[in-house]
Amino acid sequence: TNVMNLKINNMSQAVEIIIPIAGMSLTFGIVYVAVTAWHRQKMAMIEAGMNPKKDRESKHSKIRTALLFLLVPTGIFIGNTVSDFYPVIDGETMGLLFAFLFGGIALVAAYFLERKFDNQNQIN
Repeated sequence: TNVMNLKINNMSQAVEIIIPIAGMSLTFGIVYVAVTAWHRQKMAMIEAGMNPKKDRESKHSKIRTALLFLLVPTGIFIGNTVSDFYPVIDGETMGLLFAFLFGGIALVAAYFLERKFDNQNQIN
């Protein structure tokens, strides 16, 4: 039994060493693949005569971000408040539900605001 315990101890020590090494290797591999793919994409754009520095970001992304940052915490607050008055669901769950609800409302509102701004720009 002493030999068996020694083998199990050695095996658990090996696992304690191998798991972090494997995790770091996996992280490095993912980052390496992402960076090389990004570089290849930029090089392909240059070879095709495109400008890789041109911003492809939407003009209205700031509106979307602002509405999300405003309405998601509001949803969490309202969800926690509602759970105090109607204790059907606990506060954390209700806050999460309302955060998703208000996040969706923010994205729908951003869509309609962007459409309105685009229509105004087309008219002018």
